Amino acid sequence: MLERFRSQAVVAVVGSLALIAAGCGTQAGLSTTGASEELPPGLIEIAPAGAIVGTSVTLMSHIRNSPRHYGSEPFGDSESYLWDFGDGFSATGGEAMSHVYATEGTYFATVTVRGGEAGSAQANSNVSVRSVTGRWSGDFGRVSITQDGLDLRGRYLDDPREGIVEGRVGETGAVTFTVTRPGLDPVTFTGTAGPDVMTLVGTAKGRDAVDRPLKLTRG
Repeated sequence: MLERFRSQAVVAVVGSLALIAAGCGTQAGLSTTGASEELPPGLIEIAPAGAIVGTSVTLMSHIRNSPRHYGSEPFGDSESYLWDFGDGFSATGGEAMSHVYATEGTYFATVTVRGGEAGSAQANSNVSVRSVTGRWSGDFGRVSITQDGLDLRGRYLDDPREGIVEGRVGETGAVTFTVTRPGLDPVTFTGTAGPDVMTLVGTAKGRDAVDRPLKLTRG
């Protein structure tokens, strides 16, 4: 009889512990112990899509809008964002941060969001940074461009007399250069780079090309 009573008591205690554990749970999938949670990659948006070396790149965290946390405020007002840009530099800030990559390469950027006792969550993405150096072809012909800092120099390749390319990359990533050929009116291109800096899309201005849309392709 005594053994039966002990067995029933053990079952009752186990059942009570299960109820307590079920009542505690976790908030929005975040551990209340402060353990980090690795979220799926691709939650950092890069702008502009064509990141050019030496220009300002904006990284935007989308942890709040991830499927796991959409429509919720898992961290409250005390959240903090720690950014690691993947090039040896880091910073503390908000959901969006700007950074300048000094050299070409593919960088693994990470942002960790901490919210006190709510724990932390992390997002990451690869950031591809390239220069404008290379050969480009478009409706007006082919040009060879070399980027030195933010300055652009090069040659027009489709004229036996050749031509000169001079321009500059703006700090926000705008690309502007002028093609000057002997005996012909200069043509000025202004535009932005596409993903991985494989295209340049903008307009060309000149006597024969006033605000004409133009797309240049690398290669």
